Amino acid sequence: MKRKIVRYSTLLLMATLFLSACTGNKSMQTQEMTADQTAYTEGAVGAVAESKAQGAEEMAVQEDAGGGEAKDSAAKADPKAQQDRKLIKTVSLSIETTDFDALKGQVEETVTSFGGYIENSDYSALQGGGQLRSYSVTARIPADKLDAFVEETGWKGTITNKSENVEDVTLDYVDKTAYKESLQKEYERVMQLLEQAKDLDQILLLESKLSDLRYEINSYESQLRVYDNQIDYSSIHIYISEVEYENGASDTVGGRIHSGFRSSLHAVKNFFVNLFVEVVSNLPILLVWACAVAVLIFVILKLKKKVAWKEPKGNRAQEKREEDNAKGD
Repeated sequence: MKRKIVRYSTLLLMATLFLSACTGNKSMQTQEMTADQTAYTEGAVGAVAESKAQGAEEMAVQEDAGGGEAKDSAAKADPKAQQDRKLIKTVSLSIETTDFDALKGQVEETVTSFGGYIENSDYSALQGGGQLRSYSVTARIPADKLDAFVEETGWKGTITNKSENVEDVTLDYVDKTAYKESLQKEYERVMQLLEQAKDLDQILLLESKLSDLRYEINSYESQLRVYDNQIDYSSIHIYISEVEYENGASDTVGGRIHSGFRSSLHAVKNFFVNLFVEVVSNLPILLVWACAVAVLIFVILKLKKKVAWKEPKGNRAQEKREEDNAKGD
């Protein structure tokens, strides 16, 4: 009897252990599956965050490297580094000329021959001073040909004013390039995650991230294209004014006296010329006014004559009455 009890107890224990083992295996499998899905979702989000962090680190490293290289090159004055600097040049010229048409045509032809283009222009004829004209133009010239263009432009006139401005955008250009490259790498990493994603939430999250990255990359590329255009093509503003004579650029006392005396003579001449032009151009109006004044004078003279004839007759009648009164007395 005892043997049967021991045997049944052993069998019951073995059955209990078997059932518990099966239940444990099933729960472990369920936990593993849930853990895998959670890990995959968290891995996708974590990968995006990690890629962003890596991009930020690369960006910081490139920025530090770019800034350090710029400072070192500025300190050491490396010729090669100076050639790689990003410079935006702007030149302004004021030119006086007696041959206005020739200089205007020369400027337009020279801009084309130097591989540039005219951005905007303005022409006007000034009233007075012999109908003198002016012409202002803004042109874009290849940066390496700017000096040669300025020298060739001024030979038909006298340059009265010249200014040049140079803006160094090297550091900003390097920073924007580094940001763009870092964002491009992050974009490629997110694309790889999108190819492996299977869950809809993960796909939507990754596509939203790609859209933001694409917008930032396009923004930096647009800014760099503007910089490239301003760096490769320098701006030159030219103002041409027509004059009757060109003043020589002389600092001597005699030269200044000669220039001042010449200016005074031309001022006197222009005064009488302008006066003559005004009189002739307004001659019809002056004739009308002259006729009106003549009629008024004629009327005044007529009235005076009438008053003069009436006044003596009145005096004679009064004298006759006085004489009659005297005889009666």
